[in-house]
Amino acid sequence: MDFAEIAPPESLARLFDGDRFRFGFNLRSGGGGWFDTSTSAPERLRERVAAVGSPEAPGMAWTPAADAAWQSFAGWATGSLGIGRDGNPRTEAEELARRWAPDFLLLDRAGDSDPLRFHGGAVCFPTGWDPAEKLGRTVAEIHGIVPTLNAELGARIDRFLGGLKPGEVVERENWGLAGSGELRMHPALGRRRLDSGSGVDDAWFRLEEQGFAAVPGGRVVVFMIHVRTWPLREVAALPGVGTGLARALESMPEGIAAYKGVASARGRLAAGLRVLAAE
Repeated sequence: MDFAEIAPPESLARLFDGDRFRFGFNLRSGGGGWFDTSTSAPERLRERVAAVGSPEAPGMAWTPAADAAWQSFAGWATGSLGIGRDGNPRTEAEELARRWAPDFLLLDRAGDSDPLRFHGGAVCFPTGWDPAEKLGRTVAEIHGIVPTLNAELGARIDRFLGGLKPGEVVERENWGLAGSGELRMHPALGRRRLDSGSGVDDAWFRLEEQGFAAVPGGRVVVFMIHVRTWPLREVAALPGVGTGLARALESMPEGIAAYKGVASARGRLAAGLRVLAAE
């Protein structure tokens, strides 16, 4: 993983394989670089500093139960991330959040047979959700609001998280569309949303690069999210992406379209994407 700012890669086409929209897990072994602060772009870090200190849309979400999870994570990752230790788990986590490009969520289980729960972390760039509302919830409960996701992938997600090898990083990607190219999409900020009048030039493609790593000890998993945004027109110009994305929008179930914030916009966006692909 390289956190430097880049143009949209042609590999995005793989997100739209198939003849219709479907949730895909699409896991692969994570490359090096996830636990590296040297490629974090300065502009992104300035936004992270602002988010951590924001009173209206805070980039940190924390409960006392996160303290133990942080101690396990920090003890393991200090060497690679250079985590400063002052004896206060939350302030240590805040310091890391200001200089490490990805968001990080600490998932912890009370016992070997218990589900993982989100107890705290840095979520400076949420994609339209409030991290504080998810504290204490299991992975299944967090995903419960996503139509059909638990039914299609819930059991597989649980098996995957339970089978992670300590120190191993596994990664995947998730995509979405937004009415703004801002990284910070906390609902309290009131960012522009897509609507029935939104065309291709009003939309932004939002990519979440996700990484999962099990902390040695067996209880804690760190979930990392690195967000990139590009104008939709720029992404649609890549081979296979315009038609693939149009197909996904057209075949997306209504509940999922509403969850993704494209229900009223998808018809016009899909039509525009097909026009671009035909040019």
